[in-house]
Amino acid sequence: MNVHVPDNARRDLALVGCPQCMFRFETPNYRLGMRHRCPECEAAIKPKYVRRAQDSGYSLSFHTFLQLLTMRPYRDDIVPLIGAWFGYEAEYEGRSLTIRNAAGHKVDVEQMHEMIQTSSRWQEILYRKAGKFFR
Repeated sequence: MNVHVPDNARRDLALVGCPQCMFRFETPNYRLGMRHRCPECEAAIKPKYVRRAQDSGYSLSFHTFLQLLTMRPYRDDIVPLIGAWFGYEAEYEGRSLTIRNAAGHKVDVEQMHEMIQTSSRWQEILYRKAGKFFR
């Protein structure tokens, strides 16, 4: 999976490793916890984190993003924000989260996270919202 890395994320690279072939490669901090394709063995993986770069922008890891969408009280502030930006709705069944677009189709949460992290405006707004919970 080749992904465009926005300029503001280039300095926030984490070192990760492929659990299949042990190859190490860099990925933006905001992609930690997301699926990747290993550049060496091409396996579809969730890489093991080796070293996270110090954040110097407003990026949030995918793991943190999922927490914001699924855990109370975070989701009570974050889900309406996502709804306002994209017109999406969140459905919860136990611990399972499903995001649907206005047409009722299931939305890939990783892709939604990528879209937010490639927009400096959305990225900053989400980061500031999250900051009020994690300070």
